[in-house]
Amino acid sequence: MNYTIAAPANAAEVKDDLLRLMRSNFSWGADAEKWHHWGYEQSPFPANVCWMVETEAGERVGFTSLMPRRMKVGKHVCEAGQAANLNVSAEHRNALAAIKLQRAVVSHVDQSEMPLAFGITRNAVAVLCRAGYRDLGGMSRWIKLFRTEHKLARWIPSRWPRRAVASVVDLGLRLRAAETFRRLPRGWQVLFDPPFDARFDDLWQAAATNFSVATERSSEYLRWRFGDDPQLEYRTLAVQDAQGQIRGAAIYLFPEPGESQPLGGIVDLLPVDAQAADVLLAELCRHLRSQGAVGVQMMYFGSPLIETALQQCNFLRRESEFHLLAYLHPRLRDCPSDLLESSHWHMTDAEAKF
Repeated sequence: MNYTIAAPANAAEVKDDLLRLMRSNFSWGADAEKWHHWGYEQSPFPANVCWMVETEAGERVGFTSLMPRRMKVGKHVCEAGQAANLNVSAEHRNALAAIKLQRAVVSHVDQSEMPLAFGITRNAVAVLCRAGYRDLGGMSRWIKLFRTEHKLARWIPSRWPRRAVASVVDLGLRLRAAETFRRLPRGWQVLFDPPFDARFDDLWQAAATNFSVATERSSEYLRWRFGDDPQLEYRTLAVQDAQGQIRGAAIYLFPEPGESQPLGGIVDLLPVDAQAADVLLAELCRHLRSQGAVGVQMMYFGSPLIETALQQCNFLRRESEFHLLAYLHPRLRDCPSDLLESSHWHMTDAEAKF
């Protein structure tokens, strides 16, 4: 079958088609109206662009979006784009329609001032690569256990022996945990759910120097991304130094949806330096342990600053199915650049689970 791509449109112009396809193609389709209002209408960024794919009969059977983002790219903050919501109706999932949609996206980037577009996907890696994106690699899933009884069930089915063994293992985990013996630096404080105000703008300005490519985490972005999300209730833990400056912040979910056990999920992490990263993770782990979490996990791609802090806080690294892909504007492709080096990025579930 031959497919054509309709002229690019703002989400408001094709709202009915977007909602229909969201409801039929996404697991969260029942919340399509809420997501459209939040993701498209409330976004603090410039108007997004959507492309619809049509059959020869004119039926619209899929769409994709390029969501504008303010990003630090190299030394500058500029407008870039996140490819999102790629979907095609089940009877037309032969890759051709999806590839045409993504080629429309990269053609748009070529004609714009955007330095790059990126996407994080589990199922469409081949499609994005065919359209011209470069696969930068898989995101890592970092996990740390506090309690192990649920993990021992497959080997020790009897409840009381399992609990006895788990108590010994859990004690060992606690004794070697970084947060057991690490304390807040003198004068520092832990802040629970502080408002996303000007202090977070200062935090971003200080932390941004650690990364070459990252979504701008301004207070405006944080209020929209985490404060206004219609589907999830995010929590924030921040650490503040003796001068009243926020030195790092973690956005997390507890319990994380979809998990059979009460597991904490770090959705975003932003420290100004290695000390702040260590303190932030230690305090978050201590807090989640006190709340009854069996462990905590984080999806991450990028900076050695974050990965080293996770390792030092006893997180174990596992590979995930999600990959980060990037498409550079033609003017950047022949220039010496480290933009495609994985260690220069900072990508978390703030982007991956958008």
